[in-house]
Amino acid sequence: MIYLLLFFVVIIGGLIAYYIKDLKPQYIHFLLSFSGAYLLSIIIFHILPEVYAHPDKKLIGVFILLGILFQLILEVFSHGAEHGHEHAFLKKTPWIVFISLCIHAFMEGLPINTGDHFHASYFYAILVHKLPISIILTSLMISAGYSLRKILLLLAIFASMSPLAAWLGHELNILQEYEAFINAFVAGILTHVGTTILFETEHSHEFKIRKFVVIILAMLLAYMA
Repeated sequence: MIYLLLFFVVIIGGLIAYYIKDLKPQYIHFLLSFSGAYLLSIIIFHILPEVYAHPDKKLIGVFILLGILFQLILEVFSHGAEHGHEHAFLKKTPWIVFISLCIHAFMEGLPINTGDHFHASYFYAILVHKLPISIILTSLMISAGYSLRKILLLLAIFASMSPLAAWLGHELNILQEYEAFINAFVAGILTHVGTTILFETEHSHEFKIRKFVVIILAMLLAYMA
């Protein structure tokens, strides 16, 4: 069931972008701000305390920093599409952007379902995070002139990444053995994405206030999760 939800939330986001032509960008930005704040809060409230239960806390910190560095490198190729940069799908390098996003989606799926340990709060945070990203990705593919058939094919590939990672985390013993370090690495990746979404500035003063309210709401919901 969790694999289907991970898959179809991306398809739903793509269909929203394709069929609702007058979808206002500020609504996507609010949804992106909410998802970024919620995801970052879940990392802080749930994932970080869990990984820091490991006896080698300094090594855990190293893996968190490696995750941040990995995301920085990934964004050289994705151009920041993970946190809503809509200029990312350049016609000269669409495949590089797409592959980078798939790598990101695969990595964020790894902590969901490791062995018998299902991270429910993290799973819901990933679902919330994927909706605006899939809307943005589809909008970029539409702008690049892709046909509906091609868009659905690429969305299906992208949508498969996190379920595949979650399934491998459940099935492969080696991933279970190094769960703390993998989760720390992914926490670093998502900490960078979440903070980037939160700290990106907007020109509109009214938008800043509304964004702040959305972020506070997301943090409160994550605290109660």
